[in-house]
Amino acid sequence: MRSRSLGWAGALIFAAALPAAPAAAAPAHCFDSFGAPLGPTFDTVYPDYNWIRWVQDRGGSCRALRAEEVEFFRARALEYPPEYTGSVAPGAPPSNVLRSRPPTTATSVWLGDTARAAELLTIAYAERGRPTAAVIDTGRLIYRTDGVWRVYDVSWSGGYRRQIAVHMRPSREYFAIESDDGAGWSSAIYIGR
Repeated sequence: MRSRSLGWAGALIFAAALPAAPAAAAPAHCFDSFGAPLGPTFDTVYPDYNWIRWVQDRGGSCRALRAEEVEFFRARALEYPPEYTGSVAPGAPPSNVLRSRPPTTATSVWLGDTARAAELLTIAYAERGRPTAAVIDTGRLIYRTDGVWRVYDVSWSGGYRRQIAVHMRPSREYFAIESDDGAGWSSAIYIGR
């Protein structure tokens, strides 16, 4: 009996010493600004960045699916919306491999994470002694010579409101500019990574 116990213990120690197999990538899905699912489920190891940018430009977001959501989305496979496929390559033959927009320059699309940008705005103003009441993503973009900026409506408890635009540089650093009227913008201020 004791030799059998030692055998099992040795097998467990040997198994623990083996390198762990790489985990499978999590499936992810995109949702519009109201939370409705958009397009097909994709693998997070090989995400379609053009699709993700397209969704974010329209106020949506993409996230990894929870375990209970995976089967639901597999059973109800969705196609890309016609607005997206029409802008990908009109007249091109259908392809299962190339179902994304052609690559664009960094100056024509907003590359940041909308939730992270809102969080950084909240933190930056709180650290400056002006905690915000609400930070709302408008989904609007401003195209400037220094890149694409996403506009947020920020309000404080006293009723004061400002439009603040956020830009993420290739170094993943976020910067913000402010405006009272949406026309004149302040200089860029670093708000975090």
